[in-house]
Amino acid sequence: MFKRLVKTLMVGATLVCMAGAAATATACNIETDHPKVKISVEFNEESYDLEYVLYRNMYPNTVRHFLELTENGFYDNTMIHDYRTNDWFSGGYSYNAADYEASAAVNAYADYLEEHSLEQKYMDLFNAGKLTPTVYSDSSFDANHNQQLISDSALPTLIGEYKNNIQQVIEKGALTAEQGTLKMFYYEKQTTGKVHVTPTSDQIIWNADYKNNCATSVFSMQVGTSSSYGADSYCVFGKMESTTALTGLIEAIEDYYGSASASSVTAEDVKVDNLVEVFSGENEDKLIEADFTLPALPIIIKSIKITKY
Repeated sequence: MFKRLVKTLMVGATLVCMAGAAATATACNIETDHPKVKISVEFNEESYDLEYVLYRNMYPNTVRHFLELTENGFYDNTMIHDYRTNDWFSGGYSYNAADYEASAAVNAYADYLEEHSLEQKYMDLFNAGKLTPTVYSDSSFDANHNQQLISDSALPTLIGEYKNNIQQVIEKGALTAEQGTLKMFYYEKQTTGKVHVTPTSDQIIWNADYKNNCATSVFSMQVGTSSSYGADSYCVFGKMESTTALTGLIEAIEDYYGSASASSVTAEDVKVDNLVEVFSGENEDKLIEADFTLPALPIIIKSIKITKY
């Protein structure tokens, strides 16, 4: 029953309907090995279009997850933090101009992030069936792993498609983190919890570590030549066709902070992934916290658009 359920979900996602910007009618598009997205970033009233090729043939679940969130407008008007590292993060927090300016004035960035967390929006999409499940609680199966005991055992997290986690997932090579790559990020959960994951429609891997299969919506754009994090913290699933626009954005940020009085602020002990952290009793008192660095003049992802399925 479990395999049939996953297979149905996979087949149902094969044809995706979209209304193209230049199309006169809605059309259904067959999935390709290399979808494309355009991430429009705004800084200091200028817009920069960062275009990425995604590698569905290598990371099918990660790419599908990112596209499903994109289709539902999840990433529109979100903000970038940790902009002074080699990885710019987004996908966790929305941007509201009035609230952001107020928080900057009183140096209350941590409170701002807590109030503008996208966790509930993410959970609403998951509970509405908008996100395809790939991770299931270990307790939902019998001891022999051949009968699903709880039908709604899917967890709102993503299978970790990186070599150190599930090596057999990578069948056609692996992308290397470099400038211009796009990565789905994993905040490591301090837990020994186990889950079942589904790399393909007819494959189940039992007793995988939850901490390696717990990404939700946070992704990073690598802007430097080296990553700021270890390879077991992310899945590289996309690359830029050209870094010209990214170079222009980086230069604009550097020029602004080199000549203006604006500063960055560190928001300490910001809670992340609270809603998905409590799927088992052992995690209830182990909420994940992180320190974020934000620019006083925000860097905003105005939209992410799918330009090719």
